[in-house]
Amino acid sequence: MALDSTSTITDALSQYNDNLAWDNDRTKALLALEAVRWLLANRAQVMSDGGTRLDWNDLANEKKHLEQFVSLTATSGRSSFTRGKALI
Repeated sequence: MALDSTSTITDALSQYNDNLAWDNDRTKALLALEAVRWLLANRAQVMSDGGTRLDWNDLANEKKHLEQFVSLTATSGRSSFTRGKALI
């Protein structure tokens, strides 16, 4: 993953924005989850950058959705059963 203790809020927001379309993509979901966790762990009491405002409750809800998706995809490495025809 890309974020660490030297990362900035700009790094975390960029990573989150780059992976907004995480639905059905475990790799993007993991990167978005990492960014959300970083933002929540390193949040200030008030955070504003020009016209940007972060809603911590919305971000916490997004974190729950990401964690659910990632945990589901971690255990579903196998293909689901499909019906087939015998090749004769």
